[in-house]
Parts: sequence; structure tokens; C-alpha cells
Amino acid sequence: GRDIAAAVRAGNALHVYDNGHMLNHELFNRAGGLALVARLGITRPVVDNVVNRVDKGVANPAPRADGSAFDIAFARHVIDQAAIIPGDYLVIGSVSGRSPFIVELARYARSRGARTIALTALRYARVLPPLHPDGQLLYQACDDVIDIQTEVGDAALAVEGLEEKLAPTSGVLAAVAMWTLEAALAEALLAQGIQPTVFRSVNYPDGPERLQAARDRFQKLGY
Repeated sequence: GRDIAAAVRAGNALHVYDNGHMLNHELFNRAGGLALVARLGITRPVVDNVVNRVDKGVANPAPRADGSAFDIAFARHVIDQAAIIPGDYLVIGSVSGRSPFIVELARYARSRGARTIALTALRYARVLPPLHPDGQLLYQACDDVIDIQTEVGDAALAVEGLEEKLAPTSGVLAAVAMWTLEAALAEALLAQGIQPTVFRSVNYPDGPERLQAARDRFQKLGY
């Protein structure tokens, strides 16, 4: 957490993008969470335009088997449009870290001067073939890696009579890893003389007022 704390002290930010199943809700505007953690929200464009032209003698175009060119272009567009500047940190969560979009997000962010952290499952990722044209997985494209240590395939509970395991662990383990990182970051900031803004539960009697006060403090100080 010391390096991220130094970046925050210098006016940089910590961004999180999660392609998994929990962090997009768990880390943000959350009781006990740091206000400074910024959610990188991404909505992929979707085109829904099914037309049957059989009677006109025109066949519908076949779906593209390889969308990696679009994924790469879209990832670069995201970083170009995001409020990420050189010196910022970007945590990218993906259990397998396999998709071209995720990999390019990390590669392009690094090329723009951000420091990247992969939140991924190394045991799982290392048995998968990459899909990015340059042959990289997320953990290979980032500066640092946090291994959430899920099993291959994610699910962990074998039940007699079922072919597939139950109970994926990546969501819980990713949340534990990120809350641990936030705690280390808070301690490092305090050691550097900075008291970060922490959200309090809105369910206290004065919860809404305290929440607004925390947001106002963060807007004023940036941490």
C-alpha cells in the first residue's frame, strides 16, 4: 500500500475495474470503504438489429467468430476516455484474465503511464490459452499481480452425483483481497500524515448526514 499511498499523496488516483462477479458493488459507497477508490464503469456497446431478408434474397451477415480487433479498439477507447492520468493506479479484476479486452485495457493503460495491478487467479490462468493476438494473459500484461488463488474453473465444492463442482470462490476471495489492500493503503496514508475519508454506515441515525459530509470532504481533499 505504500506506493499507492505515495501516488495518492501526489494527487493521483486508484481506479478499479472488475470483470468478475462482486467488486463492482462491494467496494463503492460502502460502509467501511475508502472514498478515494474510483470505480471505472464500462458499458459495452450492444447492437440489436435482427432482420430477416430471406424474401429479398439477401442473407443476414454471419456473426464474426473473432471479435478481438473490436475488443482491442474498445479497450483503447475506454482508457482514452477515462479520467486516468500518468501515475494513477488501475486494478483490473478478471478471474482468468483471458479476454483480449481485459488484456488490452492493461496494456494500453500502462502505455499511457498508469501502473496496473491484475486481480486474477494464477492457477486458473496458467492452464488457459491466451486470446489476445500478442499471446498475453492479464497477469502477464500488468505491473503487479494479486493472486486470488481460486481453483481451476473457479468452483470449489465437489458434490457426489454432479459432474460439475459448485460454489465459485472468486467473488469472495477478490473482495477479501481488495479490502486487505484498502486497509494497507489506509495505514500507509496515515503513516504519511494523510487521514483518508472512510464511509460510515448510512443506517446510523445520523447516517445520511455523515455520508454527505464524507463525500464533501473527499471532494475537497481528494482522499
